[in-house]
Amino acid sequence: MANGNTMMGGLLPSATLAPYGQEILKAGIGQLGTPINVGAMLPKVAGQTAFQQKGAQRLADMYGMGDIQRDTTGQVTGFQGATGIASYQPYLDQISQQQLLDPAQGYKDFMSPYQREIIDTTMADYDIQAGRGRQQIRDNAYNVGAFGGARQGVEMGTYQSESDRNRAALLAGLYGQGYNQALTQQQQQLGNLQNMGTYQTGLESQGIGALQALGTQNQTLEQQKLNQLALGAQQGYQLPMQRIQDVANIYGGIAGAMPGAPTQQFQPTPLATGIGGGMSAAYMLGMGNMRNPNKVDD
Repeated sequence: MANGNTMMGGLLPSATLAPYGQEILKAGIGQLGTPINVGAMLPKVAGQTAFQQKGAQRLADMYGMGDIQRDTTGQVTGFQGATGIASYQPYLDQISQQQLLDPAQGYKDFMSPYQREIIDTTMADYDIQAGRGRQQIRDNAYNVGAFGGARQGVEMGTYQSESDRNRAALLAGLYGQGYNQALTQQQQQLGNLQNMGTYQTGLESQGIGALQALGTQNQTLEQQKLNQLALGAQQGYQLPMQRIQDVANIYGGIAGAMPGAPTQQFQPTPLATGIGGGMSAAYMLGMGNMRNPNKVDD
């Protein structure tokens, strides 16, 4: 039992467990000194996949932007060899060359080459029929004895006037029919070229969309892999420390259950203090120089 003048300071671990505690401490210090690959634990972003890059290049080609230039990280830095000519440019060129947007000029290329022949033939036949009508008026006037008279002249003038109006209307109708047909064909050609340009662009867009979709799937998988690698690196760093902590917890539990050696803070007793004081006084009075009577001089 401790002396009343002494202070109990605590318990030291059992001598049996002390070496294990030292090993745990050494392991912890060693782990703290191990270099850490911080880069492996940091999150990373998956770059564009080959499918995505191909889709981007096809999109650039469709608009004449040239070859995509990238840095070592895959980021776009610019374009090279740009032409500015989109994939649908040939259709725009045809529309411009054929003047399909000009109603006053665009129809001319679609006028039938036989239009003039049709008009000439039709009008010639009309003139023949009109001539027969005039001859009929003369014959009628002759039969009634009015040939060359005023009545014949009035009837002939009326007939000719109506014939001229009908001829002009027929000719205008033929021209109008040819123009309308040419104008319709002009609009059809314009629509065809526009649809072909839109169709080609649509096909390209569908192909680009398919490449981007595949690329997104691959990018998602790559991102998941990078996330798992970073997580694995973090767990790999934490695992040794966790194991040391687990062992330390076990050690602490066992050490707390086993009796250990008490640690005491030194407190001098009054007797020791008096003896020490007396010895100091004796030395001060010269008693410390007294020889041991049992000691033989050399």
